[in-house]
Amino acid sequence: MMKKTFLEKYHLTIGLIGVAFILLFILQNSEIVSINFLFWKFQMSRIILILVLLVVGFLSGYVFHGIRKKLK
Repeated sequence: MMKKTFLEKYHLTIGLIGVAFILLFILQNSEIVSINFLFWKFQMSRIILILVLLVVGFLSGYVFHGIRKKLK
């Protein structure tokens, strides 16, 4: 088993703190909200909305990071 370096431990700690803050933020925003997008209007829990936008953000960052690496 490899020993983790200080920087790896630092990144893991910061990542876990970030996830904890995201979960806390999501759990504190659980109301039902109205969404208007172009011609559609619907209501959903703010928890679902935040999670969907978080996943879309992570996926788009992953895709664009891959595209940027290929262009170099």
